[in-house]
Amino acid sequence: MTLRKDIEQLSRPALVRLSALPKPVIPIATIVLLAVGVLAPVGVGMAALLICFLWVAWLGYLSWPVVTGGQRAIRVVMLLLIMAVAASRFL
Repeated sequence: MTLRKDIEQLSRPALVRLSALPKPVIPIATIVLLAVGVLAPVGVGMAALLICFLWVAWLGYLSWPVVTGGQRAIRVVMLLLIMAVAASRFL
C-alpha cells in the first residue's frame, strides 16, 4: 500500500464519526482552537494552535485529490495563517 492509502485507511473510522456530527461542530471547534491559540497563555495557546494546524493539515491532505485549485489555495493559506499566528506568539 501507499502512504496515502494507509493514511486514508487509518482515518476512515475518525471521518465516519466526524461525519455523524452536526455540520456546525467542525468549524466551531476550529474557531475555538484558534481563539484559544490567540487568547490563552503561550503554552496552552501554542498547544491549541498545533492541534488546529494538524487538524487542518490532516483534512487538507485527505481532501487534496478531490478539491479544485481555489480550494487548495484556501487550505494552504489557512495553514500559513496558523503558522503566522503561532510565530507572532513568540514575539
